[in-house]
Amino acid sequence: MAGDLGEFLRARRALIGPAAAGLVAGGRRHVRGLRREELALLAGISVDYYVRLEQGRDRNPSPEVVAALARALQLDGDATSHLQRLAAVAVPAAAPDPEIRPSVARLVDLSPWPVVLLDRTLTVLRANELAVLLNPDLREGRNLVRDVFRRPAPAAVRAQSVAALRSAAGLYPDDAELQRLVGELSVHSQEFRELWARAEVSYCRTGKKVLHHPDVGRLTLDYETLDIGDASGQRLLIHSAEPGTPDGDKLALIRPDLPYRDH
Repeated sequence: MAGDLGEFLRARRALIGPAAAGLVAGGRRHVRGLRREELALLAGISVDYYVRLEQGRDRNPSPEVVAALARALQLDGDATSHLQRLAAVAVPAAAPDPEIRPSVARLVDLSPWPVVLLDRTLTVLRANELAVLLNPDLREGRNLVRDVFRRPAPAAVRAQSVAALRSAAGLYPDDAELQRLVGELSVHSQEFRELWARAEVSYCRTGKKVLHHPDVGRLTLDYETLDIGDASGQRLLIHSAEPGTPDGDKLALIRPDLPYRDH
């Protein structure tokens, strides 16, 4: 699954062309992205050693080599952390705890904003009333990755969902539930298989989301995702809007007893 160092290196190497790496392409190329010797050159390691890494004959490169590979592959912070986990440079995450702490449950239930609690597979563990009124797909038990591949969704949203799932799979490579979900989506969606093969790793922590509500129409909300600070793999997804703005007023119309208007 996502626990294979060689798979990750091959996939990320294929995403970088010579020009992006500052190299001259030169001649006809039979590979997508960089050649192995080109990446080895950029990372300052021997071609033979890099080939051993890709083929799985060496699974424990030094931290210095991992850092050099991350630079050569132009990885961001999330992808670099993922590479470190695959190379056993980072401490592996503990097995996820499925329990919801009472204090976290209260935070979800009593928040004046739409809030959901997600597990490592992006399945909704708990959602407050306003979140479900805002979007019925946020009710408990729904998996956000499965949902975006079952119905029309922007390509960027699907790519972000797969990247977030692969990030979780890197943290929990032996997680049976994650493996089942990846297997299910791989069987039913060619697009998922293609995105998974790109080995992109990220988790959208902040941004804006456009929603279409049957009663109030189009509204744009800010969102934040926050780790709850333990080994559970759980995250809070919080939507909000500035009080007194058109989007804040639309939230007030969805549930008028909550304090969204700026009186």
